[in-house]
Amino acid sequence: MNTEVGDRLVWELMNEISLKSRMVRKSYKKPTTTTDTPQKPNLMKNLDDLSGVLTTDITYIQLMNRNWVYLATVYDPEKRRVVSYGLSSEMTKEFATSVVVKALRANGKPKMIHSDMGSQYTSSLFEGTLQNAGIDHSYSRKGHPYDNARIESFHSLIKRELIYHEEYRTIDDVRASVEWYVNWYNNERINSRTEWLQAA
Repeated sequence: MNTEVGDRLVWELMNEISLKSRMVRKSYKKPTTTTDTPQKPNLMKNLDDLSGVLTTDITYIQLMNRNWVYLATVYDPEKRRVVSYGLSSEMTKEFATSVVVKALRANGKPKMIHSDMGSQYTSSLFEGTLQNAGIDHSYSRKGHPYDNARIESFHSLIKRELIYHEEYRTIDDVRASVEWYVNWYNNERINSRTEWLQAA
C-alpha cells in the first residue's frame, strides 16, 4: 500500500525525530577532458523502449591527498541496475573499454551502448571493441550530459548518498565503499521502478 504525503509533512516528521538529509555536496574542481571528434549520432534519444540498451560513463572521486580516482560504470537504464563498474587512478581508453568488456561478459550482448563524446569513448579501441561485437554506439551531444541522464543520475546518487560523506585515503578504500553501495543499490534500494513492479 502506497501513501502519498507532502514535503512539509516529511520535513516535520524528520525534524521531530532529529533526522537530517545527507544530500550534501562537496565542492571541488574536477579535471576536464576535451575531444575534437565531430559529433556522432544519438541513437537513443527517440527510443521509447530502452530494453537492450546499456549506458556508460566515468565520474571522479577525490582522495584525501587530493589525487583522483575514476569510477567507470555500465548501467542498464531500463532495469535501473549497475551491470559492471571499475576503478582506476588513470582515465584511459583501456580503462573505459575494460569496464564495457566486463559488462558484455556478465550481461550478454546489448543492441546498443550509449556514451558521451569523451576521448575514451571515441577512441579506436573503444569503437573497435563495439564494432567487433556487433553493437551500435550511440552518443550524447557535446555539452549535454542529460542525454545520458540515467547513468548521470546514478553517479550523482552515489556521490550524494555515500562518497561526499566519506574520506578516502586509497583507491582500495573507494573500492570497498563502492562495492557495498552497488550491491545495496542493485538489490535493496527502492526506486520508482521497484515501486511500480510491486504495485503491478
